[in-house]
Amino acid sequence: MNDLFTVITQNILPIFVVAGFGFALQRWKRLDKQSLSSVVLNVFSPCLAFSALVNSQLSAQDLGQMALFTAVSILLMGAIGLATAKVLRLPRRETAALLLLIMFVNGGNYGMTLNQLRFGTEGLARAVIYFLTSSMLVYTLGIFIASSGQLSLRRAARQLFSFPAVYAAIAAIVVFHWQLTVPAPLMRAIEIAGAGAIPLLLVVLGMQIADLRQVSDGRPSPRLAIPAISLRLLVGPLVGVLVAGWLGMTGLNRSVAIIEASMPSAVLVIVLATEFRLVPAAVAVLVVVSTLISPFTIATVITILGL
Repeated sequence: MNDLFTVITQNILPIFVVAGFGFALQRWKRLDKQSLSSVVLNVFSPCLAFSALVNSQLSAQDLGQMALFTAVSILLMGAIGLATAKVLRLPRRETAALLLLIMFVNGGNYGMTLNQLRFGTEGLARAVIYFLTSSMLVYTLGIFIASSGQLSLRRAARQLFSFPAVYAAIAAIVVFHWQLTVPAPLMRAIEIAGAGAIPLLLVVLGMQIADLRQVSDGRPSPRLAIPAISLRLLVGPLVGVLVAGWLGMTGLNRSVAIIEASMPSAVLVIVLATEFRLVPAAVAVLVVVSTLISPFTIATVITILGL
């Protein structure tokens, strides 16, 4: 019980406190969160991705293993979601919503911060790989699912290449692989900007939750709510354990991977559900509920598995 309490208070509670600052600020000042989100997405996050990967001690095997874990675990959750939707005979829109809710997690605002607090810079570097790989999938496969097949993968893929962190990751891999030297002033500037990404991501998360007015109006049906929450928070970690074992992951790679697979549903899912009219009010409720429950499920996973 002591270990569980320590994980919640030392690793998870600080995340919610900083997000709470963003929540309170948004309720008080009603700021333009879209502009702040854009700055974080297009400037700070790419700098974090570049600096975390370049400064890490990751081997090519570590990088490939984390990326493969991310893709396999997300696709496996999708297969489980499809099977569940068929058994429950969910309509098309609720099926798409369920898939988005259980496949794509908050590996950025929440996952990267938790892994940094628990494992330091090496944990952060591995979490960045999960975040980047999952982002590539959400901007392609996620959009395809949200459109219920109406949008081609080719068109959805265009969204991916408007995501600056992808280019930052490619640049970091080139620099890392060929041992190139980045000019010191430029590297220092990138590190400073990257260091600001984590707190800003958490503030934005709080602001996003504060603006979810539809939460009060959304009443997800039990047929959607129960599988969405249970699959994401209970089956997700189990899938992470199985995939990590199948890939032969050990040590820090395994710990970071399983923690990322245990995260709650991504806030971005609300954006996709709203854009493509996939019961957005219900999706917003489920994202918030999964986020609020997650400290207890994640802390339990970390404690039981000794991560």
